[in-house]
Amino acid sequence: MLFLGWDIGGVNTKAVALHISSGKTVDSYESRSEYFPIWEHSLPELPQLLIRVKNDLCKGSSLRSVGVTMTAELSDAYQTKREGVNHILDSVEEVFPETSVWVVDVDTNLLSLGEARKQPLRVAAANWAATAWMVGRHVSNCILVDVGSTTTDIIPIVEGKPETLGKTDTERLISGELVYSGVLRTTIPSIVHSIPVWGKNCRVSSEKFALVADVHLLLNNISEEEYSCETADGRGKTVDNCLARLARMVCADTDILHKNEIYEMAQHIYQCQLAQIKEALIQVAANNTAIERVMVTGLGRNFLARRAALEAGFKEIIDLGQIIGEKGAERAPAYAMALMVASLK
Repeated sequence: MLFLGWDIGGVNTKAVALHISSGKTVDSYESRSEYFPIWEHSLPELPQLLIRVKNDLCKGSSLRSVGVTMTAELSDAYQTKREGVNHILDSVEEVFPETSVWVVDVDTNLLSLGEARKQPLRVAAANWAATAWMVGRHVSNCILVDVGSTTTDIIPIVEGKPETLGKTDTERLISGELVYSGVLRTTIPSIVHSIPVWGKNCRVSSEKFALVADVHLLLNNISEEEYSCETADGRGKTVDNCLARLARMVCADTDILHKNEIYEMAQHIYQCQLAQIKEALIQVAANNTAIERVMVTGLGRNFLARRAALEAGFKEIIDLGQIIGEKGAERAPAYAMALMVASLK
């Protein structure tokens, strides 16, 4: 049987197709992630994207059911989250008119499309709940740290269930359970306001001259292939391109700054981003002192999530990628949604 899970984001839309035997065992899976900044497209293009990914993954196989979670409703392509949720649900229904579709809410309940439309703010940005549900099936007590391209989720899991102080994005930003910092699209001024240059403290430009993806590529944390978003200047993703973009953050260029000086800038930015995530993890851990383990996932699970957990004093760190595979961990909410609908009686 084939079950399809979706994580429809404002920038990346991810899907996982699980092939599951009658014994509820995952035999194999395929996944896709497509860069689709929704604010750059007309809204009718979303169903076209879903059809394209569906056809690529299903390849004519009979589809049992579909699970959906989303974060795209926050995009300024929509005036309100309610509008965004309804457009996403309409798009899914258009693509799967005869298939059972379920949408997860912030309490890990699966809702029908009709129920989800009545409670749009309960299904908005609930992808963290899907991942936490899946992680809780493997490790009953842990703090999940999921570092994606744009954000970091820090979710306490107690007795197999997510136990967050916040449910909405705003509440989770307050509680430390959501950090708006990720591997690729985060802007440099959101991480640092100044950088050491020539032995002095240099304020950074507030322009979008570079992204943190430039930092992580320079430091070999990601590959050019993993640098999946567009660059700040529209140029390429080579080391030289990244050096030039990062130099502009202090209104310089590669004639003015030696490459070693730019690498030192990159290392400083990286350490500051680590500190952001570590600070939030410590905030969450302070409310969950009995939890001693951390589960890491997402594109930044090793060089951000794991490092932050180690610096926060955690000794036992589990990699979700070793449980469900590398691509499954990078697309964990979509994998979780497919697993959730497969678990329905």
